[in-house]
Amino acid sequence: MGLTVEDDPEPTQNRFIRSDQYSFVAQGIPALHIKYGNKTADGKNNLSEQVQVWRAKYYHKPQDDINGVFDFEAGKKYAQLNFLIGYQIANQVQRPTWNPGNFFGQAKKAPQP
Repeated sequence: MGLTVEDDPEPTQNRFIRSDQYSFVAQGIPALHIKYGNKTADGKNNLSEQVQVWRAKYYHKPQDDINGVFDFEAGKKYAQLNFLIGYQIANQVQRPTWNPGNFFGQAKKAPQP
């Protein structure tokens, strides 16, 4: 898909443990938190800066709407990536597991049905 993996541009925000998938992780269930990177279409690689401005001005405020700020092509690629990951996992015989010794893999696991 032409995507790369980047370091978290805001590691101090601890987004992995503040996001929707974390309730699964807390039960020992492997889950991903895929976020946008810092690369922008204009090549300036300043998306993190742009998002910080957007969060301060619009996020969870009445003026937060989709007009003018949403990159639909990037959204399409994001949806495709998430679908393909889920599709590949669903077609595996074995369920995903944490790497041995991983902190999150040590969490209390929910009972299996």
